[in-house]
Amino acid sequence: MVAAGGLYPRLRTYRHDGSYVDSDIAHHTKPTHAEPYHLPLMVPQNVTETIMREQLKAWGHRVEFGCELRHFAQTPRTVTAYVAGPAGEEVIIAHYLIGADGGGSFVRKKLGVSFPGRTLGIHALVADASLSGLNRDVWHHFNDGDMTRMITICPLAGTQLFQIQALLAPDDSQNFSADVLTAFLTERIGRTDVRIHSIPWVSKYQMNARIAEHYRAGKVFLAGDAAHVHPPTGGQGLNTSIQDAYNLGWKMAASLRGAGEELLDSYEQERRPVAESLLHLSTRLLDSQKQGGIKRERDVQQLDIQYTDSPLAHTLPERQHGLQAGERAPDAPLLGAGGQSLRLFQLLQGPDWNLLAYETHGKVIDARRGLRIHHIGEQDELIDTLGHFRESYHLAPGQCVVIRPDGYVGAFFHGKQSNDIENYLSRFAIGIKDEY
Repeated sequence: MVAAGGLYPRLRTYRHDGSYVDSDIAHHTKPTHAEPYHLPLMVPQNVTETIMREQLKAWGHRVEFGCELRHFAQTPRTVTAYVAGPAGEEVIIAHYLIGADGGGSFVRKKLGVSFPGRTLGIHALVADASLSGLNRDVWHHFNDGDMTRMITICPLAGTQLFQIQALLAPDDSQNFSADVLTAFLTERIGRTDVRIHSIPWVSKYQMNARIAEHYRAGKVFLAGDAAHVHPPTGGQGLNTSIQDAYNLGWKMAASLRGAGEELLDSYEQERRPVAESLLHLSTRLLDSQKQGGIKRERDVQQLDIQYTDSPLAHTLPERQHGLQAGERAPDAPLLGAGGQSLRLFQLLQGPDWNLLAYETHGKVIDARRGLRIHHIGEQDELIDTLGHFRESYHLAPGQCVVIRPDGYVGAFFHGKQSNDIENYLSRFAIGIKDEY
C-alpha cells in the first residue's frame, strides 16, 4: 500500500488576477524513532481497492460483485442472509453479519438503528478525469473561500488522472459528460485551455454529519459509512472505515475462537468515540475552508487516535506518565542477536498478539498459538542498543507490554505477574499452550 502511494503535492491557490501562491497542504514534521512515518501519502481509492482485492485473492478468497442483500434475520446464535446474485437467490447462514453498505445502509435501516445528525445543505461534485491544460506538480485550488464557486483539481498519485472537487448549487441537475464538465471548469476558473477528455468516475452528493446510535444489534454490526458519515474535508472517511473493519475483524476472529461476546461490545465502545471526534474535526475543517483555510495539521494524520478508556486497556498503578494502555504502539530500532538491524514494527506485523518482555531474565509465560513473545534487553534476543525502546515504552526492567493485533497497547504487567497475563490473554482466546 505504501509503495503505491505518492506524496501530496503543494497547494497552488490562484488569485483573481491570475497570480498564485504555493503552500504545503499537509503538516510536515521530521520522523522520529517512535513515529517513522510522518508524511501523509495519497493512494487513490480505486488503487486501494485493487490492492485489497489482490491480497484477498492471494488468501484464496474473492469479492462477489452483482449481489444484493434482500433480507436477513438473526437468532441468538446465527444470522441468515438472503442474497440475490447473478445465479439467483442464495441463503447464507453465518455467525455474524457486518453492514458496510454505505450512508444509506439497508442493514442499518432494517435493524431500526437511528442515524442522528444533520444535513449540512452543501452539494458537491467529485470526479476522476483525464484532462489537459494543468500540470501535475501541484494541487490546483480556485476561488478560495467562496463556497458557491470553490473548486480544487488534484493529480491522483500513481495514475494519469486528476480528481476534481467542486461545490454545486442545490438545484444543479446536469449530467457531467466530458464536454459539460469542460464548460463547467471554464466558467468556474476563467480559463479556456483546460479540457476534460474522459471521466472514468463521477458522483454528486450532499454533505451530512451523522453517526449511528449503535454499532451493534445482536449478531449484526455496522462499519464505515453505514455507521458514520461526514464532510470529506481532511480525507478521513476511507481511513476511518478501514480502521473500523480492522478493529472489528480481530475481535470477531477472537470471538469465533471462543472469546466472550462482551469482547465484541468493545468495538462500539472504542470506535464510536473516534467517529464522534471525526465529525467534529471534519465540520471544523469545513468551517475553516469557508474562511479560506485548507491546510491540514497533525490531527488529520490519525496518529493520536487512542482507546485509553477501553475496557480492554490494563495498566500498572505506577504508570502515571508516558505511554498508556490504549495508545498506539510506537516503533523503535533494535538489533537482533546476530547483530542484524531491524525495527519493532517489523515484529508487530500480522494478526497475532505480541508480548514484549523487557529485561525479564527468563520466561514470562509459555508460548502459544496467536501470541509472539519477544525478549528485549542487553543479553536477550533483541537488543535496545540506542535506548529508543526504553525511551518510547517507559518500561522498567522486569516489566512487559502486550500489543494488540491492531498495533495498540493492550496492557502493561510486571514479568512476575504470569497469572495476570494469562488471565488477560484468555479474554481473547489466547490461552492454548503450543510450543513452536
